[in-house]
Amino acid sequence: MTGPVSSADNPSVPAASPAPRWPWYVFCLAALGGTLFLAVRVLSEHVTHEQRLLAPVSTTWGMHACLALGLVAVCCLAAPLGRILGRRRLLTGLAVAVASYVVCGLAPKTNRIFYDEHIYMQIGQTLAHTGRAEYASHANVEYGDFHMIDAWVNKQPNGHPYVLSWIYRLFGANEDISHLSTRVTTALTAVVIYFTLSLAPFALPTAAPLAAAVCFMFTPLVLWWSRTVAVEPNSAATVALAFFAACIHARLRDPVTGEGSPLGGLLLAATAAFAAYFRPESLLVYPAVATVLLAADRRFLDDRATWAALALSLALLTPNLLHLWSVRTEDWGATDGRRFDVAFIGENFASNAGYFIQGKWFPVAGTALALAGLGWLLLANGGLAASLGVWFLLSWGTFVLFYAGGYHYGASSRYAVVSAVPVAIFMGIGASAVFALLRRRTFALVVVGVLVGLNWIYALRFVPTLGRESNEARADIAFVREAAAVLPFGSLVISTDPCIWNMVGKNAAQMDSIQERVRNDLTNLSVQYPGGIYLHWDYWMNTTPRFAEIWRNLIVDTQATVVIRRNAEAVKFGLFRLDTPHAFQVFGGQGEKQIRPFDLDRVIAEIPSASAPAVQPASIP
Repeated sequence: MTGPVSSADNPSVPAASPAPRWPWYVFCLAALGGTLFLAVRVLSEHVTHEQRLLAPVSTTWGMHACLALGLVAVCCLAAPLGRILGRRRLLTGLAVAVASYVVCGLAPKTNRIFYDEHIYMQIGQTLAHTGRAEYASHANVEYGDFHMIDAWVNKQPNGHPYVLSWIYRLFGANEDISHLSTRVTTALTAVVIYFTLSLAPFALPTAAPLAAAVCFMFTPLVLWWSRTVAVEPNSAATVALAFFAACIHARLRDPVTGEGSPLGGLLLAATAAFAAYFRPESLLVYPAVATVLLAADRRFLDDRATWAALALSLALLTPNLLHLWSVRTEDWGATDGRRFDVAFIGENFASNAGYFIQGKWFPVAGTALALAGLGWLLLANGGLAASLGVWFLLSWGTFVLFYAGGYHYGASSRYAVVSAVPVAIFMGIGASAVFALLRRRTFALVVVGVLVGLNWIYALRFVPTLGRESNEARADIAFVREAAAVLPFGSLVISTDPCIWNMVGKNAAQMDSIQERVRNDLTNLSVQYPGGIYLHWDYWMNTTPRFAEIWRNLIVDTQATVVIRRNAEAVKFGLFRLDTPHAFQVFGGQGEKQIRPFDLDRVIAEIPSASAPAVQPASIP
């Protein structure tokens, strides 16, 4: 008979070695003490602007420490965890990864957020080449090289660009590998869910681990966002990894004394801190992890090894906290400065709660299964129910208070991905419980299965679509790719979003970084960029008059020539060449454009017109 798996079936595994614990305590406390000392110095000796300028290096080293310590823990725990999971579960996990990766192919590869995805990519590109997590306002990127000329520090946490930077180190910085990384991350998240529930020290229905992984991989919005470069799939993955580490830490505790394993604590500290580097609200991973440990064994409240892990995790997290503190005055796009307010609850709650019952982006059958899973847990394991409930409420409820947190904003539907893992676990437990209840009632089981399947497929209807949201921005990015293909090497593009040009291998700069040189030293600038100086009339020129006025003035003042232009619905794009003869005459500056004595154009000019070559130079006018 299929039923719950008790904790006796999967007993806790004591620490492999009885080695003394004092080195663990000393290490954790020393790490916390050292980082607090440095944090106090940073806050006391530097003003807010200076604190922000430290973030590109400090957050990078914080994540380096998370990654290194996490890998050490994984390598040390690989053998015991492999024995706990067993060959069958490991092979099943591999099958889950492959299946999830394939299913993600239902969604088209695209961008769904206004340029944010390219900002993440470009910061990752900078990180890969310079080791600094900053955005390039002006950079040269040709021939596979990267040279930063002017940069600014992004307000967003740097976890997502950090992951991309490691991929770029191996495969180079490009859009295709960036989209692939999100798809792989989504597939691995399904595996983490399966492994987590397989070794969780809780009584669960037998099929719950696999059912939860399947529910996650078929969650429509998870699929929809898995083919983008948005941060939310990675944020969900890292929090799920911290939940996985919490379950490992609970499994590795001493069953007699309740003492946690230092290795389990090391993994938990690294994964929880790393998860917090992805989104501001990811800091809420800590209460979620704490409830998991308390649900497993309340003796963790008195466990010094676990408190030491918390100290280490806070030390690893400190650079991110300093980064967030340095950008505390940012409005994050809120025009009136109210980023979080109870006034937003009404509309956002209607939208975000309606997500589960309207059937637009989420199957109603999934909601029913999640409620069934919650009901089963309330009867069988109230502690785990509370833990998953806290995880869901924190990852879902935070956005109800956020000014742009309502899913009705379109692109904000990505926030549903952040809470998709606890929802999938509830659904998996519910599906497994319903199956166990109806497994001897074949007709009823078939009817329920058919209804759930049809409703789920109906909810997947939007997954193969691009969607209207951000359509003009996508057209702008497509225009950049088309224009970049015909630009000569050694060119410079001035754009509101130089990140897009950098990712397609072109030198680019924002107007603020380069306008003075264009207007006062064009001759020397053209020597630096012999391929030409170009201006990108982009999406923002169609929607933001204050930008368009600056662009228009420069185009008129230089008597720029049109290189390429395209229309896309209600917006128009263009690429202009600024270094015209008139521009050199007006804005040449102190330098003088040098022409070699035997320059090819000068030699050809001396040939009689009848002898002019039939082949014209392959360059952009």
